[in-house]
Amino acid sequence: MSAIEDANRQQLAASDPVISAFVAASAGSGKTKLLTDRLLRLMLAGTAPEKILCLTYTKAAAAEMRIRLNKRLGEWVAMPREDLSAKLLALDVAPDAKTLSRARKLFADVLDLPGGMRIETIHAFCQSLLRRFPLEARLSPHFTVADDEAAGQRLREARERVLAHPTARGAVGTLAAEIDEQRFSDLSGKFVEGVGSKFLKQTRAAITALLRAALAAEDEDEVALLRHFVSPPRETELRDYLRLVANRGTQTGQKWAYVGLDWLALTQDQRIANRVPWLETLFTQKGTVLTLSKHFGKALEAEKSFIKAEIEKEAERIRHLQDRLKLVRLVNINQALLDILSPVALAEREAKSLASELSYSDLINQTSELLIDPGAAWVLYKLDGGIEHLLLDEVQDTAPAQWEIANAIAAEFFAGLGAREEPRSIFAVGDPKQSIFSFQGANLKSFGFYKDKFKASAISAGRGWLDGALSVSFRSTAPVLELTDAVFVEGPARSGVIAPGETLRHDISRVGQAGKATLWPLAEATEAAEIPDWDLPEDYQNADSSIAILARKLGDYIQDRLTQPLPAKNRNARPGDFLILVRSRGAIVGAVTSELKSRGIDVAGLDRMVLPQQPVVSDMLALCDALLLPEDDLAFAQFLVSPLGGLPDESLMDLAMNRPGSLVGALYARAEERAEWRAPKSFYEALRARADFDTPFALLSDALGVLGGRARLLSRFGPEAAEPLDEFLAEALQFSIAEPGSLQAFVHRLRNAATAIKREAEAGGDEVRIMTVHGAKGLQAPIVIMPDTVSLPQAETGLLWMDVPQSDMQIPIFCPRTELRANVLAAELQAKRNAQIEEYNRLLYVALTRAEDEILICGAAGRRAIPPDCWYESVKSGFNRLSARQEGNGDLVYDCPQTAKPDGITQAREARTAVLPPWAGRAPDWQAAPAPKEAPGPERIVPSRVTEETSRAALAISPLAGPQTPAAKRAAAMARGTAVHALLQHLPSLPDSARRQAAMDYLSAQPGLAAEAAEICASVLTILHEPSLEPLFGPGSGAEMPLAGVVAGREVGGVADRVFIGPNEIIVADYKTDRNPPSSPAGIPEKYLLQLAAYRAVLRQIHPGRPVRCVLVWTARAAAMPVPDALLERAGLA
Repeated sequence: MSAIEDANRQQLAASDPVISAFVAASAGSGKTKLLTDRLLRLMLAGTAPEKILCLTYTKAAAAEMRIRLNKRLGEWVAMPREDLSAKLLALDVAPDAKTLSRARKLFADVLDLPGGMRIETIHAFCQSLLRRFPLEARLSPHFTVADDEAAGQRLREARERVLAHPTARGAVGTLAAEIDEQRFSDLSGKFVEGVGSKFLKQTRAAITALLRAALAAEDEDEVALLRHFVSPPRETELRDYLRLVANRGTQTGQKWAYVGLDWLALTQDQRIANRVPWLETLFTQKGTVLTLSKHFGKALEAEKSFIKAEIEKEAERIRHLQDRLKLVRLVNINQALLDILSPVALAEREAKSLASELSYSDLINQTSELLIDPGAAWVLYKLDGGIEHLLLDEVQDTAPAQWEIANAIAAEFFAGLGAREEPRSIFAVGDPKQSIFSFQGANLKSFGFYKDKFKASAISAGRGWLDGALSVSFRSTAPVLELTDAVFVEGPARSGVIAPGETLRHDISRVGQAGKATLWPLAEATEAAEIPDWDLPEDYQNADSSIAILARKLGDYIQDRLTQPLPAKNRNARPGDFLILVRSRGAIVGAVTSELKSRGIDVAGLDRMVLPQQPVVSDMLALCDALLLPEDDLAFAQFLVSPLGGLPDESLMDLAMNRPGSLVGALYARAEERAEWRAPKSFYEALRARADFDTPFALLSDALGVLGGRARLLSRFGPEAAEPLDEFLAEALQFSIAEPGSLQAFVHRLRNAATAIKREAEAGGDEVRIMTVHGAKGLQAPIVIMPDTVSLPQAETGLLWMDVPQSDMQIPIFCPRTELRANVLAAELQAKRNAQIEEYNRLLYVALTRAEDEILICGAAGRRAIPPDCWYESVKSGFNRLSARQEGNGDLVYDCPQTAKPDGITQAREARTAVLPPWAGRAPDWQAAPAPKEAPGPERIVPSRVTEETSRAALAISPLAGPQTPAAKRAAAMARGTAVHALLQHLPSLPDSARRQAAMDYLSAQPGLAAEAAEICASVLTILHEPSLEPLFGPGSGAEMPLAGVVAGREVGGVADRVFIGPNEIIVADYKTDRNPPSSPAGIPEKYLLQLAAYRAVLRQIHPGRPVRCVLVWTARAAAMPVPDALLERAGLA
C-alpha cells in the first residue's frame, strides 16, 4: 500500500460520522482536510448544519476551514453527476439520488444559516454563549471584550491605588528588599490573569494556612529558629574535635578548625549575625558536606572517622534548619505579596465590572462557571438541544478550563436522554508533539485525561470509538522528514516529544520531489586587531560578532538562492519562499533584517513589534520628553544627538561643556555660532510653541512631515523604520480622537502600555518572513531557515502555582532568590523546568516540520560553550545518524534529486508591497517633496436654494407688524404664492370637473386668503387650461422632480417644480413667489435665468437631441411666462 493510499484509509476511518474519535495528526498530515471531510460526511448523513459545532484554536484556522468547506460545497452545486458521484465515493458516501440532491443543496443550506457554519474559536463561542445568557452568567448584556491596552491600563491603575494605601506599607517594605518595580509589575499581571474567584474570597488567615500547607511549612518563628541554628546540641563534642584537629591536623585542617573554633567562641547574638563561618566549616561552596580528606593526616588516623561523623551529623542538622528558615521566609514574603496582589486583583475586577468588560481569560472562566453551575442547568439543556456533534481542533493546546467547557457541552451526548437513537459524536484532532502554548494554559495532562474520559463515556453508551492517527505527511520532502525522525531517535530531544519505547516515523507522500537539509558550522566572532604596545588607536577597532557574521552569511545564501531553481516547484526561488524561524525576537532578527534590506531583498517586518522598544520610536519619545520638559538636560541631549537633532557627539560636547545653565539655554544662546546648532533650534522652536495646544497627532505629524523629521530618521535607520513610524503616528491619531489632546498623557500611555503591533501571518506578499516558531504554528514555506539554535530557554522565575494538599485549590508561590529555594520548592521548580525543556523540544519539532522542500539549520556561537541539549546539538546528532555528506566548507548536507513530476505550485507568493509615490522620497536622503495638488472638484450649484433665499427671509415677520407695513405685505404675498404653488402641484391629479371645488375649499379654509379665493382659483385654472402648457399639467408630467448632473465642470443639484418629458419636447416650469413680478421676459432676474438654464442643461444631457422649453409661473398673479432660449444662453451653461 502506498503512502497516499494509507493516508486515505486513515482519513476515511477518522471522518466516519457514526463514531467518536481522538486523532493524533502529525505535522502536514492533512488535519484541516480531515475536519472538512468529517463536516461534509456529517451533513451528507443527514445532520443539519446548525447542529454541528466546530471549535478551532485560532481565527485563521476557522477562516481556512470555512473557505475550504464553502469552496467544496460551491463546486458540488453545478458539478456533473458523474464527477459529483466520484467525489462522494471518495468520502465513502454512496451516491444515490437522495444523497446527490442533498449534496447540491448543502451550499444553500449553509449560506442560509445566520452567520454561516458554527466554525469558530473557543473564545468566540464563549462570547456568543455569554451574550445569549448574560443574566445567568451574572453579566451585563452589553459587555465588551477588553483589548490588551485597556486591560493593562486598568491593572496599572488598580496596582497604583493599592500601593498608595497606608495599609500596604508593611507589605511594600517586605517586598522592596526582594524585588524591583518591573518584576513586581510582571508578577501582578500573572497573578491577576491566573487567579480564580474562589481564591480571592479567602481571608488572610486562610491564605497563610494555604501557603504553609502547600510548602509543608510549620508555624515557626524565625528568631527561635536562628537561636536553634547557632546552638549546636553537641557543641562540646564539636569544640573538642576542632581543637584536636587544630593541634594535630594538617595545615589545611588547622586553618579549617580555627575558623570553626572562632565562631564557637562568639556569643549567641554574634553567631546569629555572622553565620557564614560556621557554614564554611560544614559545607563546600556548592552546598555539599565537606569530605575533610586533606585535614587529618596520619596523626589523626584513629580519630578521623569520629570527627567526620560528628561534622556530618551537625551538617545534616544545619541543612534541615536552613530549609525550615527558607520556608519561614518564603511564607512571610508570599504573605506580603498576596497582601498586595489580592486587593489589586479585586480592584481590577471591580473596575472591569463597572466598565462591563471581559478579558479573553474571563470569557473562558465565566463560560466554564456558567456551564458547571447547577443553577444554570437549563443553559446546558438549551445547548444540548442545539448541538449534536462537537469537533475540536488543535486539542494539544487546549487549556484545562477550555476542556471543562467541551466536557460540559458533550456530557449529555452519551448519557440519559442525550444518548438517543440519532448518533451524536465528539471528534478531536491534535498532535501532542506540537503542544507549545503552555504559557496560554495548555496542558498535555488534560489532553490525556479527557481523551480517556470521552472514550469511556462513548464505549459505555455503546457508541463507536477510534483512537486514530495520521502519519503521512503531505507537506515535506523526504530529506526534511527523515532528518526530523533522526533528530528524535535518541538523546535529550526525545523528552516531551516521543514516549519511552516509541519511535517517531513520518510516512512520505512527496516521493521523488527534490529536497535538502543543511547544517552549517556555527558562526564564530572575530576579534579586533591587537593594538601594538604604547600605540593609541585613532579609530574604533572593528570586531564582528558571531551574529553579524551569521547575518551576512544568510544574506549571501538567500541572495544566491534566489538565482537558483526550486525543482519541486518548477520555478526559481522567490523571497516569499523563505521563512526564517527564531525562538525569540533577539539580536539575530534585526541583524538579518538589515542585511537583507541592504541587499534590496524584500523582507517583512517583525510578526510582533513592541513600539516603545523600536529605536526610531525611542527617538520620537525623546523629542516628546524634550518638548514636555526642556529643563531635563538628559532628555534634551537625547533629542540633539538623535537624527531629529542631528548633532554628532563632538558637537554636543562643545555645546554642553562648561555651560552656565541648562542645555536648552545653551543651544538658544549659541545657535548662531554654527549652522549645525541652528537647525535643531529651529526644529525644536517650531514644535515647542505648539506642544501645549496641538493634539499629539497634529504635532508629531508635522514634526515628521513638514519639518522633515521622517527623512532624517529614514536616512539614519533605513526603510525598515517606516513601519514603526507609521504605527507610532497611528497610535497618536487614535489617542487624539479618543482622549484629551495631551502630549504628556500620550507619552505616558504609550510607554506604560508597551503597545504591541501584531502582523498577520499571511498579510505579507512576496517577502522573506521572519517569525517566532510560535507565530509560525500552522504555516509552512518551501525553504525554512533556523538561525536561533544554540541557547536554552531561561528558567522561569515568576509565580509557581502549587497544589494545596487535601484541597482543590492552587496557591501562587514566588521565590525571589536561589538562596531561599527550599527543598519542596526546588522539587516543584525542577519539575517545571523539565516541562519547560520538554516544550522546548516540541518547539524544535514544530520548527523542523514547517519546511516543504528545504531546511537550513545554523547558529551563532557565543563566548560560552553551547549546551549539549540545545537545538543545534540535537540536529547535529540527527545528521550524524543519516548518511549526510560533509562539504569542503564544513556544511553537512542531506538531500535527494528531483525524480518525479514537480508537485508544487508554479506561482510564488503574490507581491503585495505598495510602491511609494515619487513625492514620498527615496534612499539615501528620503527627502519628501510636496504632494501634488489635488484636482479641484466641480463647483456646486444648487439652483433651488439660491433663488429661495430671498423668499425664505420674508417668512420671519414680526408679529407686531401692522397690516399695511411692507413686512405685512410681504407676508400676504408669500401666503398667496404658497397657495398657488400648492394648487398647481396637486390640482393636475384631479379630474377637471373637480378642480374648481377643490381649489375653493382649500383657499376658503385659510382666513387670510378667503377674500380673494375666487380670483386665485380663476388664475390657477387659467394656467392649467393654457393650451401651450397643457402637456405640463397633463398625463406623464411630474411635480417636485429632482435634477442633478455636472454641467461645464460645475455640479448641479436642485428640484424643478414641474416637468413634462414627452417624446418630442421637454417642458420645465418653476414657480416664483415674487410680489411684483416683471411684465416681460426681459425683466426676469439673472438668478432665475441661471436656475432654468441649469435645469435645461441637465435635461439635455439626460435626453440629448430633445428640445427643452422653460416656463416661469409667477404665483403672485398666477401667470405663466415662457422664457426665450436667447435669455437662457446668456447664463453660460450649455
